[in-house]
Amino acid sequence: MIRYKPNKTLVPLTPADMNEAEFQWELDPTIISWDGGNGTSSAWHLVDGELHYFMLPNVRVPVTGYSMNGDVTTIGLNEMVYADVAAGRFAIGDNVWEQSKYPPETFVNSEERYGSEIHVFMLLCLLAALNAPENTPLTIVTSAPPGLVNSVAKTIKQNLRYGEAKDKSGTWTIQMSYDKKPRTFIIGKVIVVPEGVGAFSAYAYDANGNDVLIPSSDGRDDLLTGQVHIHDAGHGTYDTYVVRNGKLDAESMAFATDRDAGVLRQMIEPVMDYIRDQFAKAGETAPRMKPVQVDAWLRDWSLGKMKPTHARVKLNGRILDLQAIFELVSARYARYIIEEKLERSFQQGADTILLAGGGWVYVLPQILKQYPNKNILYPDMVPHLKGIPLWELNAYGALPMSASNKKVHKKVTR
Repeated sequence: MIRYKPNKTLVPLTPADMNEAEFQWELDPTIISWDGGNGTSSAWHLVDGELHYFMLPNVRVPVTGYSMNGDVTTIGLNEMVYADVAAGRFAIGDNVWEQSKYPPETFVNSEERYGSEIHVFMLLCLLAALNAPENTPLTIVTSAPPGLVNSVAKTIKQNLRYGEAKDKSGTWTIQMSYDKKPRTFIIGKVIVVPEGVGAFSAYAYDANGNDVLIPSSDGRDDLLTGQVHIHDAGHGTYDTYVVRNGKLDAESMAFATDRDAGVLRQMIEPVMDYIRDQFAKAGETAPRMKPVQVDAWLRDWSLGKMKPTHARVKLNGRILDLQAIFELVSARYARYIIEEKLERSFQQGADTILLAGGGWVYVLPQILKQYPNKNILYPDMVPHLKGIPLWELNAYGALPMSASNKKVHKKVTR
């Protein structure tokens, strides 16, 4: 039986205040950071100085949960994890769309998805996977695209705090397929920030909320001062806005979110068009595909260091070699980002470009080659983010942000 367990890692860098006599971690396990993105949903928390996290593709399919009993001998079973909630029973995880007769549910690139039933469902699955504390109020720190955050923040907060019974108790129940009884989570407080703020905080603070200096190449400047442009290349949107000397430029938020520049529009949809065209040329019926399916192929390819063996998929009885189209859409996406996004930032006087989001895993080498002498920040450049993936910066970064806020509050109230 498949059981979800949290991934665990030590904080990348010892906090600056670790050796102080009165040292304590600012965050306890009840503070959960959550990035409920269009492509994947991810949650993190700090447990006794250790980071626990889990990520799921933003997809579910209705299932029966049928299984063979112990008296039946089989050749093996394809297993899945499913969750029982008030709305029904749904399988989650990669490739679940292949095991159900029902179409996958994703609900992406829509303002209405934030705070929706499926949005909350993904959070509950992540809380269960993290083994988050039950029957005690949790603080959820989450994000939304900067162009939408004003309009969706209230809905996210209200719907999470209303609870399953809509009695404003914040109480939710979920039972995973491997659980013997339901889990009960209580959402006590919800904090909503613009996407990219968590990523900025990941660079600006260590895991316990201490300020971190990111020196320029000559050591004379902090790369997070001046005009810092956030470039968050996500699944459904590409968000760009300005942080000036550590504070948001509100004016830059008005047109920050571009729904035509995310991985979905720039890479996934062209791959789907290519595959349909290949089947049409062969005189065959085009296969039924979902963007989440192609997204999984691309993620596998990137995790396999973009080698051809990781670009071969089987679909409708055919083996497809997708290496050429994967490379083509990656190169096109890199060129699009350079021409339509990065050049504009540099023309506007950006001192530093701060990268976040999963889209960068496909284009980063091309970007760095194009701008060898520009200040472009990504996790492997800074010691306190070593090992934190680009696509996890918003989720992880909400923890250092929260820790920093607690430190500031302590100083103010002393």
